[in-house]
Amino acid sequence: MERIAYISAGVPVYYNGIVLAIAAAGAMCFFLAFYLNRSENFSAGFAALPLSLGLSIVFSRLCHWYARPDGYTGFLAAMTDYTSGDYALMGAFFGCFLAALLLRLVGLSRSLPEMLDSMSIGGAAGISVGRLAAFFGTADRGQVVKLQFLPFASPVVNAVSGATEYRFATFLYQSVFALILFLCLARFYLKNSKRRSYRNGDAALLFLLWYCASQVVLDSTRYDSLFFRWNGFVSIVQVLSAIAIVLVIVVFSSRLVKNRGFQVWYLGAWALIAGGIGLAGFMEYYVQRHGNAALFAYTLMSLSLVLTAGLTVLLYKAGRKREKLHHSL
Repeated sequence: MERIAYISAGVPVYYNGIVLAIAAAGAMCFFLAFYLNRSENFSAGFAALPLSLGLSIVFSRLCHWYARPDGYTGFLAAMTDYTSGDYALMGAFFGCFLAALLLRLVGLSRSLPEMLDSMSIGGAAGISVGRLAAFFGTADRGQVVKLQFLPFASPVVNAVSGATEYRFATFLYQSVFALILFLCLARFYLKNSKRRSYRNGDAALLFLLWYCASQVVLDSTRYDSLFFRWNGFVSIVQVLSAIAIVLVIVVFSSRLVKNRGFQVWYLGAWALIAGGIGLAGFMEYYVQRHGNAALFAYTLMSLSLVLTAGLTVLLYKAGRKREKLHHSL
């Protein structure tokens, strides 16, 4: 059940809706601040706001309908009636990317990666606030845990028994991680965006790398994850996150080889990265069958993904150093 903040003209306004509205407004403000500071393209910046918002709502509902069709009377009802139902955050990623792509195709934006950089930073800020909306609902929690206080657990009333359960506060960890990521990306962007060695799109790629790595772990802890229809137990968020991580690894690795040529030590780094991804995948398989060993499994999964992301950043930095050398020449 969602908590009602107030009722206006017979229409209930929920606390989680208020928090999400604040999060969206904050994300848009941060996007404009970073984008206009670098590009000074006011027309593209302000055009991106309503376009991104509209497409994000549509794709978020589409993704939720795909995973939870039983919550709607049909596809048309899901896509036309927004007074009820829910949304999936992954749809906002698709919506924002499509908005940036459309603005680039019509020539209003001069660089797609440049806009995606600012969208990523603003998105991290928005997610850090938006996830706190779960304080006023029952979604985005994990397993029942013994520690009955924050930041480990958040109370939820069981809709069937009426008893209060203390479940792992997944949403809070998502919020804190997104905040840390926002601060790190903002510092990275402000420090490097004026340098000749900086490539537009680097901040967006680093955002994808670290945010998706966190979601592979945190989405696994949720009891309300969204799954593919064809099996009912493979998380859509985890699969998309894994694909994004591999994509970033490929981009940074290809850039490294292009700038510095092939070296033997790359094989060792790639092997460790592959091992980290493989171990994370095995731990996901393991925890689904040994729930009593969740702490062990998630700890090992987190460490393997930190290793994967950390080594990928080293590859990025190694390729970037050679870019600096070329520019200095």
